[in-house]
Amino acid sequence: MKSTRWLSRVMALALLAPIGVHATTTADAIATIERNAKAAHSDAVLVRHNGATLLQQTPSSGEAPVHLMSATKSVVALALVLLLDEGKLASLDEPVSTFYPEWKQGRKKDITVRMLLEHTSGLQNVANAGEELEGAPDLVKLALAAELSSDPGSAFSYNNKATNLLPGIVEHLAGQPIDSYLDTRLFKPLGITHYSWMKDQAGTPLGMAGLSLTARDLVAIGQLLLDRGLAPSGKRVLSEHAVALLTRESARSPDVGLLWWRIPASERYQLKAQMSEFLARRGVGGQVQEALLATAGRSFDSRTALVAFLAERLGADWSQQYGVEITGRGLRLSDLFDVERGPIVAFAANGYLGQHLVIVPQQRLVAVRLIHRRDSHRSPSDDYAAFPADVLQLASTLR
Repeated sequence: MKSTRWLSRVMALALLAPIGVHATTTADAIATIERNAKAAHSDAVLVRHNGATLLQQTPSSGEAPVHLMSATKSVVALALVLLLDEGKLASLDEPVSTFYPEWKQGRKKDITVRMLLEHTSGLQNVANAGEELEGAPDLVKLALAAELSSDPGSAFSYNNKATNLLPGIVEHLAGQPIDSYLDTRLFKPLGITHYSWMKDQAGTPLGMAGLSLTARDLVAIGQLLLDRGLAPSGKRVLSEHAVALLTRESARSPDVGLLWWRIPASERYQLKAQMSEFLARRGVGGQVQEALLATAGRSFDSRTALVAFLAERLGADWSQQYGVEITGRGLRLSDLFDVERGPIVAFAANGYLGQHLVIVPQQRLVAVRLIHRRDSHRSPSDDYAAFPADVLQLASTLR
């Protein structure tokens, strides 16, 4: 785990990047993705429309699995809905204490599987996961021992720690580890043969990250959802109901389904009034406070633009600063900014460094961008945060 540091909710926000779509030609939109992907030192890009390849970039050394970072969470969610399809998981509202009896007492008895999948468990969570989770010998025990920072089900809060309980639930229900279960139920039907899944020292596959796939493999998962659960062979892998569950709006945030992100056609952000007093009252100070207040009087037409502004103000470690001062205090962008959202038009799995899978159902478009971790990585420029926005722009030309 030493080579992996997962960031908090703010990184996921940077990766989503909804836009106001502008008309362009398909050729221009593809050229934009190709140019931006190269500028961000991408290791793999694959864009398919109706199953036909519109753009593919691979290193000269050939295609290789890339660590998906937090995009792993979206694949973990697939295991849970597969178990639901099989009747092995009675309900998403099954108490987690059914599988971890340590939680049968106190408020934790109210935490359900759905809450783990929607980031609403209320478990205490350090904003920068690398500080607490990286190198921990047993991530399941760490999560089970965590205190509650809010009542279960009461609030959305992106939580790496809580998702590490999900592989154990899968193993309990399937009778085998999540990587073995998905190998049979998901990977083999989609032709995925070369992958790896990191485990903690106790031997449990991680839930928050750890899976490595190629761009082709990740596109295959996206195509499965686009085809409502049917594999290329015509075999049904997931029920249509399960696919719908994955992307249905959660009770506490319009941004998420079950560990899948929901991307609107457009968004607009403006800092709320009297924010100086609000930030002071919540204990937010220093450079983060200054950067947020500097957005007053401005309007940002995407998360990408807003995050880029904050990153420029805060410097290279902007995400860590934001994670400590904002996410770590249980605050969300909607607490700080007035947000106008358009209709949901796409779904995504995203991860640290800029791992992206974007699915646009109406235009039958699936797009993936992956990048290997390396010391030369420059954030945010190499994260290619605008990839989902560029994909939506491409989709607008395919109508």
